[in-house]
Amino acid sequence: MATLKEIALKSNTSITTVSRVLNYDKTLSVSEEMRKKIIDTASGMNYRTPRNRTKIKTSKKIRVGIVHWYNIHEEIDDPYYIQIRRGIEKLASKSNIETTLIYKKSDTFNFKDSGHFDGLICIGKFSRAQINQFRRVTTSIVFVDSSPDINVYDSVVIDFTKAVEELLQELLMEGYNAIGYLGGTEYVSKSIKLGERQELVFRNFLFERNKLDTRFIHIGAFSTESGYLMMKEALSKSEYARAYFCANDSIALGAMRAIHEKRLKIPEDIAIVGFNDNPNSEFTYPPLSTVKVYTEFMGEQALFSLNEKIEGRSIPIKKIIPTKLVKRSTF
Repeated sequence: MATLKEIALKSNTSITTVSRVLNYDKTLSVSEEMRKKIIDTASGMNYRTPRNRTKIKTSKKIRVGIVHWYNIHEEIDDPYYIQIRRGIEKLASKSNIETTLIYKKSDTFNFKDSGHFDGLICIGKFSRAQINQFRRVTTSIVFVDSSPDINVYDSVVIDFTKAVEELLQELLMEGYNAIGYLGGTEYVSKSIKLGERQELVFRNFLFERNKLDTRFIHIGAFSTESGYLMMKEALSKSEYARAYFCANDSIALGAMRAIHEKRLKIPEDIAIVGFNDNPNSEFTYPPLSTVKVYTEFMGEQALFSLNEKIEGRSIPIKKIIPTKLVKRSTF
């Protein structure tokens, strides 16, 4: 579906004018010719105003728990999961659905004071013990960003392998033969560490092409501060990669700061690519190239799936949401 910005560009006018025309603002002074042009453009691009977008029709008012594998402070450092949550909450607010947030506390989740839930949407990765805890609350469960058992649970995920491989192939085609990686470590609990998905794909793809140089792989946390520190470490060496793939946009923003401080140019000296396409990524200097993940859409689709489960669907469904490489100015 088109955005206001895309319609404004095609109509050769401002986003504000487009918004006011499509929301039938009678106080707006604009020619009928421009008004018709905006409406025709929006119609041709399949735009729907927020008030006319899809909402879920439920047979009764339902209450949904949004279970987050992060705590509140960790969520702030990684907008990826915030945007998924917002997708759920926005759709729920237009539907007959109440949502309650449940964050992780010391590897467990407290449902005792939360009351009854008709279903749970679990965002992130979870241990078997944690999943068993969810099942004691309800059997209507949808996972987002993980798929622990396709024979039992609904899930909404992206194809990380395809996304990372397409990005790396593009970098190789652009002539970047020395490619580095800035990533983080994932834990489902204090004692259970996960192999980070982008790093595994990164290593396998470049190893198969005899392009892997482990000196250029740096692992920290999924935060801007960690991205800054990892890139500072990389630039302190006598050799560093010509391009760096960052596991998320927060890491990329920190890396760009370190590169600027070193008075190196992006992308002339070092290319940077992020992952997620956070809202502020197009406003960096230079604008960040990244892999767009349709995070809010993932949240919406999770809520659709959960409602179907609550309404009686018994066969589990796994939804794989596509990604898109957004090339701006950092490679």
